[in-house]
Amino acid sequence: MADPYCPPEADSGSNTTGFPEDRTDGQPNPLCSLGPRPIIMTGLMRILLTDHFSAAENVEHKLFRKRLWKKGDDTGILIEDATVWTPGRTGSRPAVIIKRNTWKSQKVSLNNFSGINSEGFDEHIKFWRGSHTLFCIAKEGAEAEILAAEVYRMLMHYAPVFREYFNLMLFELMDVGALGEIEEAHECYGVPITVMYGWSDNWVLRLQTPKLKRIGLSELFPPER
Repeated sequence: MADPYCPPEADSGSNTTGFPEDRTDGQPNPLCSLGPRPIIMTGLMRILLTDHFSAAENVEHKLFRKRLWKKGDDTGILIEDATVWTPGRTGSRPAVIIKRNTWKSQKVSLNNFSGINSEGFDEHIKFWRGSHTLFCIAKEGAEAEILAAEVYRMLMHYAPVFREYFNLMLFELMDVGALGEIEEAHECYGVPITVMYGWSDNWVLRLQTPKLKRIGLSELFPPER
């Protein structure tokens, strides 16, 4: 039975499973082993967007059925991490630029202690909450609004699927911001969309001997020379 936490390998057929397709040449999903990390969550957002915009049958508005995403410089829509994006790369194409926001942790208990497991080792847990903002950019204001509607409706409709699929405690569309001009890209308009997610970070400490017991007083207070 396939692991629902890891995306299946990509195939040449259409996506009929309801889950996001893996279009990363069959590489394993890092969320399976590493859990959420800033660069991984940015990559996840990009996978969700490229999957949606890579097939016309996924797209609601006919304007973007002819502006599909594909690998290479001739893609119809640019979907990129904000850390590598430049206005010159967008040109006259629409774009969705992905930017990570602040992550916040929530303390559960003293030392984040959650109990002792069956092997007698201490278990710990910390809750995390983070968000990404997706900037939907286009030359015309109306086009930016249509692109934003396409993106936020996809995130809103499939949020429960994404949450379960990637083993998150929360995956939720939060805000659709106001239309405005993009300072970095002259004569372009953008709409910011913020999506929030949450998860728990769990770990076990297997200390055989406390490190402090190995340190003698002579090491802490060496004699004067």
